Order: sequence, then structure tokens, then C-alpha cells
Amino acid sequence: MYIHISRSIMISMLVLISCFLVVSNLVAQTDVPAGNVSGTWSLTGSPFRVHGDITVPNGQTLTIEPGVNVIFSGNYKFNVQGRLLAVGTQQDTITFTAQDTATGWHGIRFVNTPSTNDTSKIIYCKLQYGKAVTGTYYDQCGGALYVQSFSKLLISNCLIKFNVNGGNPDYTGGGAICFWAASPILINCTISNNNGTTGGGIICWSSANPIISNNIFANNTALDGGGIYIGNSSNPHVTNNVVVHNQAHDNGGGIRCNGSNPCIVNNTIANNTAVYGGGVDCYSSNPIIFNTIIYGNFSSNGNQVYLGIKYSNPSFLHCDIEGGKDEFKGDGAGVYYTGSYVNNVESNPLFVDSAKNDFHLTDHSPCIGAGADSTQVSGKWYYAPVQDFEGNPRPNPAGINPDMGAFESILGNPLTGINESAKQLPGGFQLYQNYPNPFNPVTNIQYCLSKYARIKLCVYDILGREIAVLVNTEKPAGTYQVSFDAAKLSSGMYLYRMQAESENGYVFNDIKKLILIK
Repeated sequence: MYIHISRSIMISMLVLISCFLVVSNLVAQTDVPAGNVSGTWSLTGSPFRVHGDITVPNGQTLTIEPGVNVIFSGNYKFNVQGRLLAVGTQQDTITFTAQDTATGWHGIRFVNTPSTNDTSKIIYCKLQYGKAVTGTYYDQCGGALYVQSFSKLLISNCLIKFNVNGGNPDYTGGGAICFWAASPILINCTISNNNGTTGGGIICWSSANPIISNNIFANNTALDGGGIYIGNSSNPHVTNNVVVHNQAHDNGGGIRCNGSNPCIVNNTIANNTAVYGGGVDCYSSNPIIFNTIIYGNFSSNGNQVYLGIKYSNPSFLHCDIEGGKDEFKGDGAGVYYTGSYVNNVESNPLFVDSAKNDFHLTDHSPCIGAGADSTQVSGKWYYAPVQDFEGNPRPNPAGINPDMGAFESILGNPLTGINESAKQLPGGFQLYQNYPNPFNPVTNIQYCLSKYARIKLCVYDILGREIAVLVNTEKPAGTYQVSFDAAKLSSGMYLYRMQAESENGYVFNDIKKLILIK
């Protein structure tokens, strides 16, 4: 039997078939049962719906492509014993979330991951609705990310929000992130609207010494350490962060230090609240706080700074602190405070519009040019970062003192004329940013000399200890390049410094940072 189908009907059928195929692709998904995972999760298989605890086994790698959505159907853990490469792009982020936001999922967890594995990377990802609220106290740490005794991890350009941790606040913490005896790199992330027992945004605990740089900690809450909690002999390097609108129901609205000595450099800590220490709370801690703005915070016991025990002696160097040390509160304040308090100001930093969360400095800000490029405390050198929160050069322009806070102004001095004594160095010599950066394990450093000079170019760790001398000789004018091989060093941030002295007495000094990721 012959059936005739008209041309118009055939076209309609083809259109319907095409639409069906498109819709089928749109609703395609990959179901992931409990167990081991590895290989590649591609965009064509997205979303990946996880139906149990999953693990990347030791020695294996899971690669997640840009744009993939990973949805957990219950409060399941994502354990990483091998290597995770979740690397999205600015246009196509990778999302980790929960099917039921009330139940949540149990976060990404690196627990004693072998250090022989290569660096895991979580870049341009969104981690949301993680809930670490069940199990042992280890299980109840780090709503979105828990890292224990593993440091080869880079978290960059991520949005981490709406995560929670629960349990006893004496043993648990990290609404969003918990680093426990771990020292990863956390850079260029936004950590907001998380809720923790201790450390609403992040907790660093038990000798955790991560690099925490260029992040926003905003609108996080906790019992202690609304934005950041640093405790139990942890000494992270905290630079260029914006810590604002966080709340602690007890101690440290912005940052709490408890038995720790972190380095806190060029941060903006503003509009945080707590019962004790709206901005910063120190208990048995001696942090180095350098080039930092602590202003506009609120507490019934120490709006800006609370020293909870006698002989808590943080060093405040080239900072803007509302009210100054006369307004410090707590048992360690007043005559009991004997820490270094040098070249600080108490002036309104004149943010562009803090009510609208714009913490850039206006052209009249007294913080412009009021910082320092380096300082020495107890024989150790501490350095201002070579870029600001947004990646702009610091200082800007070159050759003057850097600004206080996370943002660098393009002015050398405020328009009001304050701080007109900021140093001005003649031009002609130049130290360039190393390339590549980050690097593994070799990078190149270029420098330029306008005249004959004696040059010394050295590499230091973040505590100011010299670890390599790359150049120490006299050279004629010209452009030069030297390689630095860090094969024997651990991942982390390092500093390189060039000093030059010409025949006529001209002295040049510049410092930049480099990041080693293995």
C-alpha cells in the first residue's frame, strides 16, 4: 500500500523531530551512583546527578569541564583521594549544588589525601548549599570544602555561598571552608552568606598556614570569627582581602585570632559586628597587622579591636584604625598592651560608598600613600603585595609608598595634600613581574638598568627568609633576564627583591611576589 505524504507535512514532521532532539539534549543528564569516580565529566552529560557518597580514588583524576552542573540528590560527600580538576571559565562556571537546598550536600572533602598526588584545582566554580551538619566532628567542618592534612590545592575565582556547618563550636568550624592542618591557596574568591559554628566564611585550624589573598568575605555569620577564624597555631598569610558585613554572635566580627600569629597585610576590614571585637579579636595571639584599614566596625566591647587576654600583643603597622589603641578593649588592652604600634592613623578612610559596598578610596583619602612597602618585626621582614585586590600595581604610581587597605589608588598622594612626604625615587631602573606566574617549577625574571650599577636580586619566603641569590654583581646599563628554578621548594607564595646602587649613589629597591604551584 502506497501512502502519500505532502511536502508540507514532511517539513512539519522534520521540525517536530528536530525540536524533540533539542529538548532531549536539554534534559539529558548523567546519574552517578555511590562509589568511585574518575575520567571526564563533559558538558554533553550535564547535569551530573549524584546519588550517594562518591570518591576520586588515590592515583586517579576526575576532570570536570566548564559549564557542568553537579547536583547532589542528598547530603552526600564528594571525597577526593586522588586529583580533582574542576576548572571552569569566567563565562562557563562549574556548579556544585544540592537538589534539595534544605537537605544540602556534604561538600568536597580532602581528608589525608596523599601528598604524592599532583595539585587539585577548583577554579571558576560555584559551591552552594553545602551542609556539614551530621557525623563526627570532622564531618561537621567545612560546609562546602573541608581540607585536612593536604596542601596541594588551588581554589581560585570561585563563588562560595549559602553553606553551613554545624556541631559543637569547640570542635567544629568553617561555614564555607575549613583548612585543618592544611595550607592550600585561596585566591580571588567571593565567600558570602555562609553560616558556621566558628569561622562563618573560613576557619584555619591546627597549624594551617594557607595563602588567603584577594578574596571577599561578606555577610557571613558564626559564633566566633564571622568572616575569618584563625586558631590553634595557624599562621596564614592574609593579604588584599575585603572583610565586610560579617557578624559574630560572640568574638571577632571580621577576624578572630585564637592562639595564632597570622600575617594580615593590606586588608579592608569594615562594617562587621560582634559582641567582642567588631573588627578584630585577638586571644593569646600576636598577629602582624600591616597596611590594613580597620574602620566602621561595631561592638559593645571594642568596636575595632578586642584583646581578650593579657599580653595579647598584635603588631599594628601603618594601619588606619578608628579610635586608635586608646579604644582597644579587653583584658589585654590599656597598660597590658605592649605590641608594636607604629605609624598608624585614626582618620576616616573616606571610602567611595561603603553603604553600597564600594570600599575604594576617594581621592581625598588619608590612606593614599600612607602605607609602607616593607616593615620589620622581631627580625623578620614583611612586604606589601605587589598588586592590589583588583590586580592593579601596588604602589601606583611606582616609586611612592603604597596605600592602606585592599584597593590601591592611582594617586601618589591624596588631593588634600596629606602625607606629602611620601618617598619619590628617580626613574630609570625597572624590575618586571616574573613570567609565567603562577609557575612550576621554573620562571623568568627580567630587569632593566639605565646605568652601570651593583645589583642584588634575591628570593625570599613569606617570612622574609632569603632562600636564593639570583644576581649579586655589577652590570652595565641594559635589559637582563634570569631564571629561577624552584624544584626543591614547596608550593606557595614567595617574594623577589632587587636592590641596585649606581656610581652616583642612586639607590633602587623593588619587591614583587611569585606563586609556585606544583
